[in-house]
Amino acid sequence: MTRLAVLFFPFVFLLSACADAPMSDAERALEDDGVTVVDSIFPIEEELRRFRIGLSPTDTLQGGAPTPEALVDTFLRAVEAADTLAVASLALNRAEFAWLYYPYTQYTMPPYELSPALVWFQLQNRSSRGLTRLLQRYAGETLYDTGLHCPDGGEAWGDGWIWHNCTVRGRIPSGDDVEERLFGSILALGGRAKFVSFNNEF
Repeated sequence: MTRLAVLFFPFVFLLSACADAPMSDAERALEDDGVTVVDSIFPIEEELRRFRIGLSPTDTLQGGAPTPEALVDTFLRAVEAADTLAVASLALNRAEFAWLYYPYTQYTMPPYELSPALVWFQLQNRSSRGLTRLLQRYAGETLYDTGLHCPDGGEAWGDGWIWHNCTVRGRIPSGDDVEERLFGSILALGGRAKFVSFNNEF
């Protein structure tokens, strides 16, 4: 069946299923940016096969940190150092997205059925903007004293676990105590944790 998506219309149907549920990175990115035209005769399985061409199969996360808490601490220290490459290395790469994240999203099933190329593009677009704004705001500053807070216990994601809409509680350089969403979802698998993106609230 031909899959149609709407050009730059609000992605309202994503919210109708469960208005109070935590939003994934992909949901937030697609809601914020709208959806580029997709009119494909290919089923999702073929879209995914084409997206994976040239990528090495993987069943593990590379790099990142051993736990979500350690991941966030590493992230904050990299932001303090204004080390863009170190920060970027803490997020999923294209192969990890293709094998460990996208296959478990709702976009592989009706009525959504969005290609991995589209979802990856939107995630990267929002992630790039979020990271740029985060570094503009906090690069070189000493950040936070305490606490990663996630609104729920997360959910199973393939062989791993994922947490959405997590925030960091602590003290910013002005001395104010704040709680902010500085990054997107956190995926943990096989003793490693990485960010799905840097789609944040800035």
